[in-house]
Parts: sequence; structure tokens; C-alpha cells
Amino acid sequence: MSCPLCNPSGENIIKQNNLFRVILVDEIPGFIRIILNKHIAEFSDLSFNDYQKVYAEIYKIEKIMREILNPDKINIASLGNYVPHLHIHIIPRYKNDSWFPDSIWSEKHREYEYKTTKEEIDKMIKAIKKLK
Repeated sequence: MSCPLCNPSGENIIKQNNLFRVILVDEIPGFIRIILNKHIAEFSDLSFNDYQKVYAEIYKIEKIMREILNPDKINIASLGNYVPHLHIHIIPRYKNDSWFPDSIWSEKHREYEYKTTKEEIDKMIKAIKKLK
């Protein structure tokens, strides 16, 4: 079976380097996914140096997200149960969003209209693109 993360289509890539790519996911305004370029399943498959690079990126993106989007919480998840290719979800959460307090993969509790603007998303993307 072909891995959908090794052979992606239609990704909104914000940034890419030799280790990973950072994409914007349309499901929730501001939802970011970091996808490792190499087909590996777990963090421990990375060298410690590459592991540090990935976590530094997560840290920096979370800081940007908190500053620009001002969510109530940020969820960071690496599941890979269905797609065993290392990828990390960085998800802005709001106390009244459709799933809160559960994960976004749970049943919705309510409908929710995000207040996030296109300008805020554009500002977040611009800041992520500038990260070293």
C-alpha cells in the first residue's frame, strides 16, 4: 500500500527543508502539520539531532500560534495509528470549539464558528516561513 504522506497531493506547503515540511491543514483555521520527509514511524527512528530540530520547530510554531491566534489551548499530537509515517499536528483550540474539551478526532459536541481571520492566518504563515 502506498503511503499518502510519502506521496502527497494537494498539500498547502508553508515551508520545507531536507528533514520535514510544514503544511496548513484546512480542517481548522491555523491547524499546522509537520510531516517528516523520510518514511519513519517514530521519533526514536530519528537521530537525536534531527529530533531536536523537529521539536524546535514545534516550539517556535506554537509560540507564533499563541501570539497571533490567541487560542485557549494548543494541542500537539503525533498519533500515526492509521498512517504510520511520522507527522505532528499543532492545533489551536478554543473553549467553545466543536470538540472541546475532547480531541478533534472525537464526536462534535456543538457547532462552532471560528473568529480567526484570513489576515491572522496570513500573518502566522508569514512568521512560520521566516523561521530558521
